Amino acid sequence: MPPSDKRRIRRACTLGAVLCAALAAGACATAPARPGSAHAAHAAHAPSTAPAAAATVEQLASALGCTAELGIQADELRQGSCETGQGAYRMTTFAAAQGLRSWLAEAEPYGGVYLVGDRWVVTAPTEDALAELRERFGGRVENGAAHTGH
Repeated sequence: MPPSDKRRIRRACTLGAVLCAALAAGACATAPARPGSAHAAHAAHAPSTAPAAAATVEQLASALGCTAELGIQADELRQGSCETGQGAYRMTTFAAAQGLRSWLAEAEPYGGVYLVGDRWVVTAPTEDALAELRERFGGRVENGAAHTGH
């Protein structure tokens, strides 16, 4: 397979992962706010905590009390999901910080609640569902744009 086809397949997988994560987090919830945006003032309801070292999908899932089912394993990212009594979670880790920033930019229009760390992000149904994970791994909670009228 030519390298250009491989790149197209990877991009398609990455975009699919973004869309799936956003939908799993609740498409009409909220999305991450960019600095200076109208949503930035409400982006994090709790003070930011410095992110801890990069974590793996398996470490994040274990801290949530579940076992991740891996959905995507590519050079740029790994993604898994699991469910607990508090709801469904999707954990995504990135090879580079730029990948995380790109992922968040693509996910913003779909809403959701995100715990963002050093090259990882976890989506959850509510901010409260991320509290224990935030205590253990650090990171910052980001909420996206509210979608109303559904």
